[in-house]
Amino acid sequence: VDDLKAKLAAQEVELKKKNEDADKLIQEVGIETEKVTKEKAVVDEEERKVAAITVVVGGKQRDCEEDVAKAEPALQAAQDALNTLNKKNLTELKSFGSPVAAVTNVTAAVMVLTAPGGKVPKDRSWKAAKVMMAKVDTFLDSLINFNKENIPEACLKAIRPYLQDPEFQPDLVASKSYAAAGLCSWVLNIVKFYEVYCEVEPKRQALSKANAELGAAQEKLTAIKSRIIHLNENLAKLTAKFEKATADKVKCQQEAESTARTISLANRL
Repeated sequence: VDDLKAKLAAQEVELKKKNEDADKLIQEVGIETEKVTKEKAVVDEEERKVAAITVVVGGKQRDCEEDVAKAEPALQAAQDALNTLNKKNLTELKSFGSPVAAVTNVTAAVMVLTAPGGKVPKDRSWKAAKVMMAKVDTFLDSLINFNKENIPEACLKAIRPYLQDPEFQPDLVASKSYAAAGLCSWVLNIVKFYEVYCEVEPKRQALSKANAELGAAQEKLTAIKSRIIHLNENLAKLTAKFEKATADKVKCQQEAESTARTISLANRL
């Protein structure tokens, strides 16, 4: 019995140490679990933000696409108008001696719209128009490469009276000159395109800003998720240690209880 008591005393010391180890580990597991829980809450919040921004971006994207679709026909019509122009019919137009007002208004409108740096020319006479069209190839290139997304305000203001003229229509001008009708159509459609483009541009900028916000939010979310993976790995290692310590403690407890039962039986005997 004395031998068994000595054995039990040693087992109880060992059991006490194993209890302390297990308690220390459970505290560590608790701290790590709390960290993971907090990070998961942050992830949930960030995921909600990303989802909300994604909805906003989607709406702005659709809005922009719809507006761009509105501008597309005008741009295509301007391109088609340019396709009707060639060296032959422009040379023919240039050779007119004294054309009717419907034709000179068209060439004047072209001079206004293509005025370099928005400096609208005062002289928009037929003589000035002929100078503008002097080199037919160069003139045609200037129309093809016209900066349709950046028309100076002065040009737009000066061209309004021409556009409001009821005779400023390709169909009416065509009977006077086929080339002038093409120029008329080009002017009308370029202005129409620019008006729609001006509506779309702020929306495009807003879309770009929203996309940047979405990108930043997604990056933040990815960083937090990667932190959670790291924390979960630490937690898994600690949990494994804790489970082993608990198993050792239970085994030690069972051995101590077995010794205590043996002592009890020996005492009774």
